[in-house]
Amino acid sequence: MKKHIAVVVSSHGEVDSPSFRAYYDNMKHIFAHVSEIMPIPKLARLLIPPIGAVIQARKSKTEGYISPMNRISARQAELISEKLQQISSHDFQFSVFNTFETTPPYTHDLLHHILHAEQDYDGVIALVMNPMESAFSCGAICRFALKELGATAYRRVRVVTGLYKHQALMNLYAEHIFSHVKPASEKSGLDKSGLIVALHGTVISDTKGNPVPFHNGLMENQTLFSCLKQTLEQDSRNPFEQIEPAYLNHQVGGKWTEPTLAQTFSLFKKNGIEHAYLFAAGYFADNSETHGNAQSQLKKAGFKTAYYIPCINDSEAFADLMAKEIVSAAERLNARGKFLIDS
Repeated sequence: MKKHIAVVVSSHGEVDSPSFRAYYDNMKHIFAHVSEIMPIPKLARLLIPPIGAVIQARKSKTEGYISPMNRISARQAELISEKLQQISSHDFQFSVFNTFETTPPYTHDLLHHILHAEQDYDGVIALVMNPMESAFSCGAICRFALKELGATAYRRVRVVTGLYKHQALMNLYAEHIFSHVKPASEKSGLDKSGLIVALHGTVISDTKGNPVPFHNGLMENQTLFSCLKQTLEQDSRNPFEQIEPAYLNHQVGGKWTEPTLAQTFSLFKKNGIEHAYLFAAGYFADNSETHGNAQSQLKKAGFKTAYYIPCINDSEAFADLMAKEIVSAAERLNARGKFLIDS
């Protein structure tokens, strides 16, 4: 009999139907998740969601910007489901669910339903749509599973990990980047171009300068950048004189990662880079941080050419890679008998 596996494809989630209520609920969930890991003053948790919701609702009306993240994430889940049906073995039946951490349908709500549903799943695989592993991403799902199931969580729930150092993902990223730029063989000798690899920022120390006591994902970010840079530089098509990271940060909780986007812009200008490309390797789907803010800052930075390379988004190759990772995880864990319950 086939093992029935629930696959939860979990993305961060952003408001795609702008309103005060939508932004308020979104911010409440963000602060609820963050405050589980790092201390956020109670007053900030009470005041920022309503004030921020007013600001964001007005901004969306003024600028007309609507985040594409949830739409892209839903399409990614659809493609992964299709790929699973194509490549899955006779041992498994997969049911794929698209969820979000901060907008409906909520990841934790669906996980609770799956783990306690009358329809018994033999196991659950969670795929967090973010290559950076930290207490805020895959760690949140692990904590929730332990809370719901206790010690038996490790027999039923598994989070796909290691994508930040997965060479197949680096190769896929490289192909995607090169498809948006002229290869080195076609460049003019006068061209001087650089690639900014945008990564999701993280807190590295608290407001008093003490290193944060939780898993912040800094090492994973640095590894992802190093692996991607090496992959690009070893390819004969590489047209970039310089490849540098830039962290897209928030402001709450202490000191965040560097270099920032502004700092990398300054470095490029100091080194004579005229043509700047930006690819957000730390994100799997375009969103307000990348497609919105980072792209806007890039265009205003004063480079001769400023080109934003979209995230991997609804790439068929990406969906195929994620599906293979899910099948591989199910096969390994089933063989070891640590994940699936015999039916």
